[in-house]
Amino acid sequence: MRHRWTDAPRHLCWILISVSVAGCATLGSQGQALIPTRYQTRTGPFIVFTSTPTAPDAPAIRCLRALESDVATTLGMRVKTEEPAVEVYVLNDRESFNHFLRFYYPELPSRRAFFLAQGSRRVVYAFQSDRLEEDLRHEATHALLHVAVGDLPLWLDEGLAEYFEVPSSRHGLNDEHLARLPEDVSLGWTPDLAKLESLTTVREVTMRDYREAWAWVHFMLNGSSANKAILLATFADLRASPTQAKPLSQRLAAGEKPAGALMLAHVEKLRTQPVAVSPAASASVSTVRLQEPSQDAPVEKRGFFDRVRVWLGW
Repeated sequence: MRHRWTDAPRHLCWILISVSVAGCATLGSQGQALIPTRYQTRTGPFIVFTSTPTAPDAPAIRCLRALESDVATTLGMRVKTEEPAVEVYVLNDRESFNHFLRFYYPELPSRRAFFLAQGSRRVVYAFQSDRLEEDLRHEATHALLHVAVGDLPLWLDEGLAEYFEVPSSRHGLNDEHLARLPEDVSLGWTPDLAKLESLTTVREVTMRDYREAWAWVHFMLNGSSANKAILLATFADLRASPTQAKPLSQRLAAGEKPAGALMLAHVEKLRTQPVAVSPAASASVSTVRLQEPSQDAPVEKRGFFDRVRVWLGW
């Protein structure tokens, strides 16, 4: 999921300063800070903050290192060394993360990880779990794309994050989405890229939309060299003039065959490959995704003076 900070009005600066002397939010009787900052590990464009030491070859560090390489190889995008580092905060556990969300972002539904951007600052929040690497790859993809291109159309931003969240060895093949798309088709769904392009907020996006966004991205990057060239040209236009860039649906409309039919044929070809869907995929399709709100009870609202502390990076 991606979320945006808005710039603080100048007349609120005194509020932020007054909050800074009150001390940052803590968790539990030990007075442990909600956001871990004690240890940091640098890898490429990322600085990973944790409350305990992290080895340079820890799985989380390796996955971020691999992600940077994957994005550079696939899209030709690499973060320049002079760019501010992407901050990655890994909290200790789900309880700590939920407490953090309730304190700083009570308006957000419960989720496993998210990305925020404000000006030149890009921040990823996640917590230690058996899906940490997947979470980091997804949210860090948002961060890398934001640095390299800026704001992408929502569907494309999420589709790319779904593509890159899987391990490098899968080459963008998201088993959960691939396993569910045939059911979507059987229920009467057909691809509609123009409809995807009309979505502007994460709350509008359904899980089917995420699957379709992933399918379009995989089709564009792996369907043919011409498709990939069209997608890379779209990135170039978005960097040059975001408001003037032609939507991908219009670029594909010039083709001899309907793009939606070609995309579905591409997905069906993936499904017929012997190792396309891993054995665990069918059992895991119902798991809660990063962008899907959980069924937890509504979070408690917090006061403004508590929430503005996030502006100070606490």
